[in-house]
Order: sequence, then structure tokens, then C-alpha cells
Amino acid sequence: MIRFQRLLQIPLFVLFVLLLWSAAHPLPGWLDVGLFLRFDPLISLGSMAVARAFIPGVAWALIIVGLGLFLGRVFCGYICPMGATIDFADWLRAKKKPRENSFEEGGRYRHLKYWFLVGLAGSALAGISWIFLFSPLSWATRFYSFFVYPLVLMVSNVFLDTFRPVLPHLGFDNLTLVRLNVPQYNTNLFVALFCFAVLASGMIRPRFWCRNLCPAGAVVALFSVRPLFRRVVSEDCTQCRKCVRACPMGAISRDVETTAHSECITCLKCAEVCPEKAVSFKVRRKVPVMVKEVNLDRRKVLSAGAAGIAVAAVTLTNLHHLHGKESPRPLRTSRLIRAPGSLPEPEFQDRCVRCGECVKACLTNTLQPVWFEAGLAGLWTPKVTARLAGCEQACAACGHVCPTGAIRPLSPEEKLFAKIGTARIDKSRCIAWEQDKKCLICDEICPYNAISSQFLPGHPVTVPVIDENKCNGCGFCENKCPVIGESAILVEPLGEVRLAAGSYREKAKELGLVFHAKTEVKDHFVLDAADEKPFPPGFITGQ
Repeated sequence: MIRFQRLLQIPLFVLFVLLLWSAAHPLPGWLDVGLFLRFDPLISLGSMAVARAFIPGVAWALIIVGLGLFLGRVFCGYICPMGATIDFADWLRAKKKPRENSFEEGGRYRHLKYWFLVGLAGSALAGISWIFLFSPLSWATRFYSFFVYPLVLMVSNVFLDTFRPVLPHLGFDNLTLVRLNVPQYNTNLFVALFCFAVLASGMIRPRFWCRNLCPAGAVVALFSVRPLFRRVVSEDCTQCRKCVRACPMGAISRDVETTAHSECITCLKCAEVCPEKAVSFKVRRKVPVMVKEVNLDRRKVLSAGAAGIAVAAVTLTNLHHLHGKESPRPLRTSRLIRAPGSLPEPEFQDRCVRCGECVKACLTNTLQPVWFEAGLAGLWTPKVTARLAGCEQACAACGHVCPTGAIRPLSPEEKLFAKIGTARIDKSRCIAWEQDKKCLICDEICPYNAISSQFLPGHPVTVPVIDENKCNGCGFCENKCPVIGESAILVEPLGEVRLAAGSYREKAKELGLVFHAKTEVKDHFVLDAADEKPFPPGFITGQ
């Protein structure tokens, strides 16, 4: 018989996966693909604390926090996809003999999640966001986007290649030419290793991450100490302790009757395993109270907050921190190109939770998470990797899936004026400039006619020349350059336009920028001078 928790948890997890799969151009207009990210209380409160602003997109998480007052940690037990993944991993190991699992026995590390939460608050107070290192929704989105999603596509291609000869005989002629486009992601190995380490920690205790380390769970726990809906034990209890051993959170005391409701995820497993049906969940005001259920020692709280501030101070004084000020001038790499519509760099880093939703939704796979190119505070933020692919002019999915508004949701028409950089020709590598050989690729591929081939003195063939006022920074020229290795034409952030508010169209007009695409922007794709259509990752193409 399927447990009550699974009847809700599994459909919600399937919904999370379907929404994540739908995060691709063209986005379904009626569906919020980043819905689950908006429910993470750590993302919500942390982003607003660092940004010093109310962010409507993630305000839904306040409802989750409020639910803790009535139902306890139902977010952890039913909604969180990381929790569902951990439950599945723990279920695979469920054959081993149960250990002593009371609240007193398994509570050695429970305080760590509160110290992490206080430390994150300290860093947020100093203006640095580290919530992406601990947010369960950010990790779950990255794990299923960067690791599971490409793996599923690769396995599907192997399956198609294996059975391709027999598909026509089985009546599947339309699948004989099908090939799935498999995306590639930076940092995918690290993301996979971290998530597998979280899953492996269940060998120490079930839901070890949720019990001891998750600050999002700590936020909900603080509001769930005295929920309205509570565990109640009747006089029929025989002290068999099956409920104690079965509790995935170790929330039940040795005396069986007392429950640490800040740890209880209301999964109802204790009621389901009770042979006497002595355990139930009811609306009660008076039940046995756990002594020191949440032990927030003042000295340790102050120490954790000070540690968070200290880490933020180290980050702020890092040589490569992009503070957005003129003095001292930040050492920004010339290869750091942000997505169209990205807020100015300090505000962008404040709001970006590194969930990877924009990277997953990118039509051409050009958006990639970075390591330390944007300083310590910019770890895993997305950038345009033009050598891998250009930024498709008809796609604006990245801004529409961003839960915190770090990338503004622009229409494709407005996005044309969101200049992300300017192309520069390295003449020493250019075939036309250096070798006097004909090459018109960058001229022909440019969607904005920003590159022209001209006869110049001293060159027997035409050479490419860039009109910077027409260059949008899309990167198709860099992507298609035939030079092996680093491209002879590079997109750099020079001249980028990043607005926290206002019209990109008006700003471009003010700056004298002129962007005219070669062809009209369609609803789905743009057919330009390229020899091939842009296809989103996972899109079915012919061989």
C-alpha cells in the first residue's frame, strides 16, 4: 500500500521534473517553469535580504513559512524535490537493520543548520549572498539540469541508435532520422559529486542533510516549533518504539510520546507503522513539549553571525570582486559576458541564486556557469560563452525563468536593444587580415549587419570591419569563426548596456546604437544567413 506522503510527494516531484523539462524556448506562456524555486524560503528571504528589496517573484515562499505555523515542515516532507530525491536514495538502502533513532540519540549535529542560517544572515547583512551553496531548490535544479537531463538525452540517443535498423519494421518510420541534441554544461561534475555526497550522507542517518545541514529547513523549523497540527499518542501505546525507529527525521523522543515538531516533516510514517494505531495527527494545543528542541545558544549564534560577516569581508576585499565602483577599478575579465537583460553587476550578484534555470532554458546552450571569473561572490553565475554558441536573437527565455529578477524578463523585440558586448577582431589570428585569404563568414553570419567586408590598402582581399554601434554582442561571429582554438573575433563586455529599470530601446537610442536584424524576429526561431537553424537542447533533429 502506498503511503499517504508518497501520494503527494511523487506527483509534486514529477511536476518539478516536467516544469524543469519545459524550461526551454519557446516557453509555455501559461506555465511558470520556475514555480518550485519561488517556494524555497532560503531563496526568498536570502535574496531579499542581500538585495535590500522586496522581490515579488519569490514572495510565494512566505506562504511556505506561514504554513509551518499550522502544518509544520510540510515543505521538507512533501514539496522539496531535494527531499524527495533523498527519500528515494534512503529507500534504496532501507534493507539494513534500523538503528536507534530517537531525537536525543540522533541530535548531535542538528544545530549545524541553524549556525549555517545565522552565518548566511551575517553575510547577507554585509551584502554578500552565499545562499546558493545551501539552497535545496538551487541544488536540485542544478543537479537535474546539468547532470540528469543530458544523461537522459544521451541514453535516449544510444537507445535510438541501437534500434534504428528495426524501427521501420516496427512501424516507427518517423523515428529513423531522430537525433536528440545533448547540451554541455560547465561545473556539471562538481554538481553531481556534491549531490551524490548529500545522498550518500543518508548512510549515517536517514535524511542527514535535512536533519542537520539544510538552512532552508531551519527557516521552516523555527516557525514549526508549536504547529497547530501535531502528533498525538494515545493510551493504547505499548512502547514498542517502532515509530521511533521508523521516523526519517529522528523527531520522536525516547519516551515515544514527546515529539520535536521543529524536526517533524508530517510524513505520517509513525502513525502508519504503529501496530496499535495509537499515533495520530490532530489539531491540539496541549501535547508533551520537548525540552531545548531548538537550542540557539547566544554565544554560538553570535559566533556564527560573526563568521558569516568575516567570510563576506574576505569576499569584498578579494582582488577580483566586481563591486561596480570606479575606484579601485575592478579587475573584470574581458570574457565575462552576461545574458541580455542582466542587472548591473553588483545587483545581479545580489539576486542571482545560481539555480541554473536560465542555463537550462538557453536555446543555444551558450549560457554557462562560471567558476571564479567574476570573483568569489560571482561563483557559478551564468555567462555567455560565445565560442560555444551565439545568443539567439528571437529567444529571451533566460529572463522569463529567472525567479529573482537577476535577469530582467524582456520581450524578443526589447531584447534586440540589450547590448551585451562588442565584437573585436584579433587581426593577428584573422585569416583575411593576417593571411590575405578570403573569408566572409563573420560578415555573412552577423544578424545585425555590424560586420562588413571592405577593401583596404595593403590587402589583396576584403577584410572584416566592425561597426561598434551596430554590434549587439550576440557572439555568432565568434562561434562561427573557422580559426582553430580561440576565435579571431572575440566578444568583450565593452559597451554593454545593463539597466535595473527602464527601456533598453530608449537607452540604445540615447547612445546612438542602431540594431536592425537581417530578418524579422519570428515567434519561435530566426532564419538568418546561417546554414543551419538554432535548435534548443533536447530538440529532435534529423541525422
